[in-house]
Amino acid sequence: MLICIVSSPVWSGNDDDPLCKSIQVQKQKNKIYELLNYIGNISGYYFIYDSKVVDNDKKSRLQAGTYSIRDAIYQVLQSKNYCLRTVDRYILITNIETPSQTKYRSTISKSKDSAAYIEISGSVMERLTKEPVPYCSVNLEGTTLGTITNNNGKFVLRVPDSLFSRRLHVSHIGYESHLIPVAFIEGTPIDVYLNPRIVPLQEVIFRLVNPAKIVKEVLEARNRNYLDKPSYLTTFYREGVERKKEILRLTEAVFKIYKQSYSSSFSSDQVKLLKMRKITSDAVKDSLILRMKAGVEGSLMLDLMRNIPDFLEINERNIYDYTKIDMTEIDSRMAHVISFEQRKEITEPCFRGKLYIDAENSALLCAQLEVHPQYIDKAEELFVVKRGKNVNVHPQQIIYSITYKELNGKYYISHVRGDLFFKMKEKRQLFYTPTHLFFEMVTCKVDTIHVQPFPKDERLPVKKIFSEERFVYDNQFWGDFNVILPEENISKNLSRIASKIEESVE
Repeated sequence: MLICIVSSPVWSGNDDDPLCKSIQVQKQKNKIYELLNYIGNISGYYFIYDSKVVDNDKKSRLQAGTYSIRDAIYQVLQSKNYCLRTVDRYILITNIETPSQTKYRSTISKSKDSAAYIEISGSVMERLTKEPVPYCSVNLEGTTLGTITNNNGKFVLRVPDSLFSRRLHVSHIGYESHLIPVAFIEGTPIDVYLNPRIVPLQEVIFRLVNPAKIVKEVLEARNRNYLDKPSYLTTFYREGVERKKEILRLTEAVFKIYKQSYSSSFSSDQVKLLKMRKITSDAVKDSLILRMKAGVEGSLMLDLMRNIPDFLEINERNIYDYTKIDMTEIDSRMAHVISFEQRKEITEPCFRGKLYIDAENSALLCAQLEVHPQYIDKAEELFVVKRGKNVNVHPQQIIYSITYKELNGKYYISHVRGDLFFKMKEKRQLFYTPTHLFFEMVTCKVDTIHVQPFPKDERLPVKKIFSEERFVYDNQFWGDFNVILPEENISKNLSRIASKIEESVE
């Protein structure tokens, strides 16, 4: 999908067919991508297409003159062997052989409970650099149904047929967010190009800013900004171990979380395991596999608005310095960017990072954290458990990302990601081997009606090593549930793993 900077449209023609309207163009020679941008600027339309259908980087040209929008597009594409369709201010370009929407809807997938859904897939990239945008939020407008892009900017979202009339909301920190009609893109893989969000000078108020005061206001506004009653979160969870770019263990699950009210600080969140699957490489000795220490519990603890960290508590015992470094846009809202770091006299392993705080309502929208690299060697026992007897392990980098989303005026935890990098070696090894532990959890659905705590016998003990949990594998379920697509390196490695998906029994 090409997102253009839309200027005032100058066109005329037959109102019955928008593509028959005339536009006046100047002589141009450029890549197809840039020429379609040019047509979009003049006509006021956005373009959506799959880069496998339209070659972005192919050279083309426009001859000066007055053309219909359709003819101008065909001239750029150097062929009329394309189907052009408009909805609102979007033009969809597909191969002329593409089945009609009616035919596609007759083949909509059905899950085992007969609920029909529509699958939407694509890639999100930055418009200027064409680099993928990882961890980009992809949601249905006005709902909590959604997913995120993987590290390669790719996503897939299964949308219930009942929500077919909604729009897809694509957003990321520092970029302009966009809404795309679902009805327009079903069954057609799309490339979404996001524009960086540049804050015009007239939007910036020049005044003295106390960054610590901005952080303090986050907690003061917590009760009004975040869910004030218990809720159910249906989440997708993934954790794994990677060594020398090879996946040693990958575990995925779907949880139902009983999330306590953000105003309640006495009771813990509860987790119920719905489904689980696990893949382990048979070629790797188990003694070399680091086990993540409480990855599920870590995901829950990283809900910073439920478990207030010391860097959010502004008082006389605070050990951090704060600096305002920028303004940015998140989900079409302006946000302060506040950096924090432990004071120089503090030598224990503490966090440093950036906080993204809504400039209007003081809600924490995102946090990016890392254990201070200067003191990370003191943090080993905080993150690793169950290593081999003769294995030496040293942490190299520990980083986390936490994102919140808004629904009906209240915020909920949307995405948590942790990446833990270590170097390790056995007693007889000469060199250390880089090892990467990772986990992430994304909220796919939020329910606030008829919410009750789980019975004790249904609760998952979150302090346990999750990859050792026993489960029953359900292949049919995994075909229908929204998940985060595996990253490219994970996908390639999984194809080399000899063992199949493990099927354990309770």
